[in-house]
Amino acid sequence: MPLLLGSTTIFCTLLSIMLGQVAMGAEALGVMLGAFVLMSLQRE
Repeated sequence: MPLLLGSTTIFCTLLSIMLGQVAMGAEALGVMLGAFVLMSLQRE
């Protein structure tokens, strides 16, 4: 699971750099982390 999260983070970062929209990439990263936390809480 951590490997998937890491690869997704790297992909989002590269995508944001390619688009030249770092702020949007940071926002997407925040949303992704929020969704990951929600999934972790639901699992318990």
